[in-house]
Amino acid sequence: MEVDIETLGATEQQDAAFAKVLRCASAAEQSSLKMRKKLSDAGFSSDAIEFALQKAQRVGAIDDVRYAECLVRSHALAGKGMEFAKREVAALGLDIDDLEAYQAYQDAGEHAHIEAAYDILSRHPIRARDARAAAFRKLLAKGYRGDIASKAVSLWMEQRDNGV
Repeated sequence: MEVDIETLGATEQQDAAFAKVLRCASAAEQSSLKMRKKLSDAGFSSDAIEFALQKAQRVGAIDDVRYAECLVRSHALAGKGMEFAKREVAALGLDIDDLEAYQAYQDAGEHAHIEAAYDILSRHPIRARDARAAAFRKLLAKGYRGDIASKAVSLWMEQRDNGV
């Protein structure tokens, strides 16, 4: 049963906003920015949003550092680059270099990043007329830096042209 948020009193709105935060956070890790937007889009007042987010952070339901670590790990495990994660972490006011997950990603080295990008191209071959440009765009869209994407595309083109 949907309740019209605007008809709720201040305390009821705060409770409803906090309940929504807990529901969302129990389904998936949430950042304070994303949760703020969800609450705002749902029609909660700014006071209710602030109350709910502060309470959620106090009880540990929302933790931007934990969210950022999870984001970086999931991107690395999915074979994605880090450019999108870097922007999102920066938007949270955090330095990606301070995250353990990012340090582990960096420690893997450039070769591992090139291999991950190459694997994407190998698993999902490009069939465009200009395969090099299309492959490069694909890797950029996956969040790889330009230099990593360029090296992976060169390796992929070499293997493709040699029939390997």
